[in-house]
Parts: sequence; C-alpha cells; structure tokens
Amino acid sequence: MSGATDRAVPQPTQISSWQRAEHNAARWMRYWGYADATARPGGPDAGVDVRARGALGQVKYQAAQVGRPELQRFVGARPRGSTAQLIFFTGSDYTQSALTYAAEWDIALFRYGLDGSMTPANDIARRVQRRAAAQPTAPAASVYAPTSASVRASAPAERPFWQRALRVWFGVTLLLAPLGSLGDEKTYTGPPALDAVKFVGILTGCWLVGGYLLATRKGRRGQRSEAGPARPSSPAAPPRPSGPPGLAALSAPPPADLVAEAARLLSSGRKPHEVDRVLRERGVRFLERGRILNEAKRPTPRP
Repeated sequence: MSGATDRAVPQPTQISSWQRAEHNAARWMRYWGYADATARPGGPDAGVDVRARGALGQVKYQAAQVGRPELQRFVGARPRGSTAQLIFFTGSDYTQSALTYAAEWDIALFRYGLDGSMTPANDIARRVQRRAAAQPTAPAASVYAPTSASVRASAPAERPFWQRALRVWFGVTLLLAPLGSLGDEKTYTGPPALDAVKFVGILTGCWLVGGYLLATRKGRRGQRSEAGPARPSSPAAPPRPSGPPGLAALSAPPPADLVAEAARLLSSGRKPHEVDRVLRERGVRFLERGRILNEAKRPTPRP
C-alpha cells in the first residue's frame, strides 16, 4: 500500500452519476490505504477509472450484472509487469463466472450503494478491508486517540542484551534472598514478633526492587504505561444520513441514468417486477423505485 493518508471513514454521498461513482470509489481507496488514489472522470482511462501507486480501480455505473468479459478487459488494461491490486466497483452485482475469474486473477470486487456505502463481494475485497482495519485510524476528538509522536519519541530505547541479562540475574537473586536469610542468628535475634517484622521488611524490600528490575529489563515500561491499553480496531460502517429515509432522494427528480437504464430493460422485454428487483439490488428505496419505473414507462417524445 502507499503512504500515510487520512483514515477518516468516507461520509455518505448520493451517487447520482457515473462521475460521482468514480470519485466515491477513489475516496474509499484512499481510506483503504492508497493515499494517492485519484479519479479523473471524462479523461482517457484505457479501462482504468481510479489510479494509485499500489492499486487500479474500475467503476461501473449500470443496472446489469458485471460478467467475466468486463473483468478480462480490466486485467488487460493493467500495465505490463504491474503488481498493482485490481479493485472493481459496481452498483449492481456480479455473475458467478465473474466471481470465479476474480478469484483466479486476485481482483477485489465491491458493490456500492446509492448512498456511497461499500460492500465487499468476494474474499479478496474483504482482505483489502481487513488490511485497512489493521492500520491506525485518524484521531477525531476521541479519548482513544493513538499515542502521540512526542510520547513515542521520548520512550527509552531497548537495553542491550548484557544489561537485560544482568537485571534479570539481580532481580531473581533479590526475589530469592529473603528465603536465604531464614535461620540467620545474626539477623533474627528475637523475640519472635520482632523477627517476624524483620522478615516481612526484608521480603518487601527485596521483592519490590527485584520486581522493578525484571519489569524494566527491556527499557519500555514507560512507553506502555503512557500509551494506555490498545483498543482493537474494526472496520466502521459508514454512518447513515440523518432525517427521514428517502427524503433527500424524493426532493430531487429521479437520476436520469437510472431512468434510462430502466427504460432500456423494459423495452428489451423485462417485466416491471424484474426491473424493480434490479433497482432494489442496487440499493434504491421503495418510493424512489416507483418514481423511476413511472418515468421509464412514459413514451419518449418524438422529435
């Protein structure tokens, strides 16, 4: 993967055109660790819509399923000798032959929703997500922010081997020393109560010093205590937009591309319920699907 990047989870965004779909894919690739991922809609891409130093992405904005031929063209667009990770995005779904081909050529397959969310469609895509989850996320006013650079810089370096071995030897010796003092007539002269107090004092002092030598033998005790307990990172789901569901979508006309695609499917003989199922798989809400189907059923005005 490429260098450091802003690890903030991409916020929801309405995907209403293929240009927005490509920019959304680039945002997710930057979140996954490809810091220089850039989309250039409208420019010459030769089958590649998003480019990064360690990955190449292709985005399809269509209602039809993605098949094996689209993935083959994507593999052919990769420069000769390149080892970049191939990542494919679609708003619909993949055929079984496409899933098999992606497994053979190590292509990560993702499905995006109309709210910009991203869902992995195969194990390679889930591997990309796991690699991103293992990286530290950007602090966002949280009490669980990772250790600062100043704390890491001030942490003591690890001690040489001979110093660690010497501290271990002294530590173990001090832990066992109180047991060797038992029965020493010069130390325990009576009465018994005073001898018991002496033994407890010797035991406490030796164990405190010996335990400290063993605990700090590597010289990193201070760093662990300042850094605090590590919290396991997990891939965070993109937050859902606030407000009543579907309100933003209903305040604007249906996306022209979806209407055109629905009209094409209807004209090819597909039933309305089949077109509705395709739109539902792409994440279109119920009321929005009805508006798209109504627009698609209207006769096209003749010039």
